[in-house]
Amino acid sequence: MKKEQLALLKTLQRALLEIRIIGYKGQDSGLSVEQSEFIADIADALHNIPDAITDANVDLDFHTKIMLGGFDDKYGTTINFRLLEIYNHILQNEI
Repeated sequence: MKKEQLALLKTLQRALLEIRIIGYKGQDSGLSVEQSEFIADIADALHNIPDAITDANVDLDFHTKIMLGGFDDKYGTTINFRLLEIYNHILQNEI
């Protein structure tokens, strides 16, 4: 597995932890429309990661700049959770 693919896998892991936190918070009072949309958008940005980590010919730009970056473009100024930033941090500092 290439280091970029490993970074995608670790990004997926961190996103799942974020979804879990939101889910636990929602147990008390339910999820807001915004929280539900946020979870759906995380899933949309990451649902192709399993294919990306098993494909030797993966288009990393699609998964990083377009999918992760697109999520960050939508939420980057309102929520302190940025998928492309997480991916880049993992790639540069943890692998």
